Parts: sequence; structure tokens; C-alpha cells
Amino acid sequence: MLNSDSSNLRFEVIIVDNGSSDQSWSFIKDIVNSNPNVKAIRNLTNAGPSIARNQAIKISLGKYVAFLDNDTRVHPAWLNNAVRTFEFDPKIGACQCKLLLDNAENRIDCIGEYMSQYGFLVQLVNPGDADNEKYNKVVEILSAKSAGMIVRKDVLDKVGGFDEDFFIYMEETDLCWRIWLQGYVVVLIPNSIVYHKFGTSSAILPQKINYLVKFHGTKNYVCTLIKNLDFKNLFEILPLHIIMWFGIATVFLFKKQFKSTKWIILGILWNFANYKKLINKRRAVQQKRVVKDKDLYPKIMRRKNFWYFVRKLETKKKTGNASGWDKDE
Repeated sequence: MLNSDSSNLRFEVIIVDNGSSDQSWSFIKDIVNSNPNVKAIRNLTNAGPSIARNQAIKISLGKYVAFLDNDTRVHPAWLNNAVRTFEFDPKIGACQCKLLLDNAENRIDCIGEYMSQYGFLVQLVNPGDADNEKYNKVVEILSAKSAGMIVRKDVLDKVGGFDEDFFIYMEETDLCWRIWLQGYVVVLIPNSIVYHKFGTSSAILPQKINYLVKFHGTKNYVCTLIKNLDFKNLFEILPLHIIMWFGIATVFLFKKQFKSTKWIILGILWNFANYKKLINKRRAVQQKRVVKDKDLYPKIMRRKNFWYFVRKLETKKKTGNASGWDKDE
């Protein structure tokens, strides 16, 4: 839902209906017919977030493209505050808006992520942690969560938008990583506040979310590393990353969660089955890069020991956040 303070900005709204099965499209058509600043695209089936966002990018006319999920609402100064920061520093290619929980506005959903030495993401703050003054500084991050992120339009055109082979999960990490490799930075802009209703997809698709997390999460993690790491770090990080995925799959096997094991293994194998496509993707990214990993790592990497990720997995199970990791539907 948009309720931006537009007093200093001209903006357009683009809505992509990604295969809704209720009365959403009728509602959207009424909005478009009554407001010339609103455009809409309808997909008859769910094409996934990457394709839907790229569709909107192609018809967008603005200097900046702001992405919001359908379960968000925004602070009145959300857009103005972000644009001021972008205008102040032309090296900022993308930003993470401060995502707060919709039902607990003093608690954080996401304010940015880094990469670990194992190739897994490390969040700047754990979901549900209390918001406070120390999170009110503009800081560099590896990637933003696309439920509330803003990217320069010319940068999106330069890096090629979202990878459409990423049906869901990691697509924004891959995009932000490529933005870094092009010489721009990705930052948290804390006074650009978006409220996010956490776990909506899980509530809507309870029988499918486990498959999406296990298969697409695994597939896209591996693919992101293959595309964006330099040669040296690819051979240092990728084997360990894949071994850890097999370890996770083995844990599910011992728990008799056979579907979870199968989907993780299939996610890994997708990258081997599509190696020719992946080589071309990697070549395109590496040919455009202007920043070396040795210069980038101090900014985007946060080292964590193995047990950090074990505890993170256990926390997801105990809190029941419907991530799909503790189910085998």
C-alpha cells in the first residue's frame, strides 16, 4: 500500500498482478482507471518475483525504482528520505529501507544482510529484535530485502535487472552483489521506513512454501556464488557451501523428512544440470566487474562460526516462523 508524501516528488505506481486468483485484478483495474499515475501488468500465472519486477522495470520512467511487496505499508516520508540520501551520494546503487514488523512497529524485520565465509547470508539484525538508535545510521550492506528496497534505474539497466532463473529467494542478493561488482554501493537508509507483514507467503501457500524454500533456496544460493565470486574464492567457498547443504539434507534424512532431503539435493543438482547456462551467466558478470573480491570482502563479509548457522536453524524451528525448514509437506 502506498501513502507516500509526494509533495517534493513526482512518481508513478506500477502494480504487477502475479497470477492472483481472487478479485485483486478487478480492484486494480478500478485504481488504474481512476488514476493516470498508476500502471498495471497482469500475469495469468505466478511468474515469480524476479520476472514480475523486471516487467515493471521495463515500463518504469523514473530515476529510481522502489520495490514493495503486497503485504507492506510505508511511512509518509519513506520515499523522500530515501531519495535525499541517493541524491547526496551518486555511488549508492541500491538501498535497504528499514523493514519493521507490521504488527510490532518497534521490532525489526530486516535491515540488510552480509555474506559469511561459508557463502550463507548473515543478517545485520535478527528478525524480531527491537529497533533502537544504533540502527539509525546509514551503513553499507551486501544486499537488501526486496519487500522494501530502492534501486537507481540506470544501475538496474546496467546490471541487467533480476535474474529470471531465480523464481524466488536470493534474487535480490544476486542483484545487489552485481551492483557492488559494478562499483556502486548498497546501503541501509534507516529513515526510509517500511512496515512488513512477515510470513504472508507462508500463510497463503502452506503446502508449497517448504518446496520453495528447500529447492529454490538451495538452487539459488549455489547459483549466486557461482555467478559472483572470483575464481579463487569460488574454489575456496563453493565446495564447502555445497558440503554444508548435503549436511543439512542428511539431517533431514535422519529425521525421515524425505521430501526436504530430495528438494535440497535437487536444488544442488539443478546447477550441475544447467552448467552451460551458468557458465554464460558467470562470464557475463565477471566481464563487467570493476571491483576485486579482496577489496569488496571487508565491506560485505561477516565471519561466523559453524554453530551460528546451526543455532539459526534451530531458532527458526522453535519460533515457528513458517520458513518451511521444520516441515516436510
